[in-house]
Amino acid sequence: STTGETPFRLAYGIEAVIPVEIGEPSRRTEQPLDEEMNDEALREELDLVEEIRTGASLQEATLKQKIAARH
Repeated sequence: STTGETPFRLAYGIEAVIPVEIGEPSRRTEQPLDEEMNDEALREELDLVEEIRTGASLQEATLKQKIAARH
């Protein structure tokens, strides 16, 4: 995409986990050991969502300027 991000990541702040990945253990697909740890991880991810969206928006604006300059 022109923003360098997937629509799912822009909407939810994380990449989608496809079914093949679900069977593989990872930090993202494993259940956290406790609820506090999970809440903290969610807060950290939410803090990054706005930053990701802003970066994608800047990338899109830059590309639009380059396209406009060519035409």
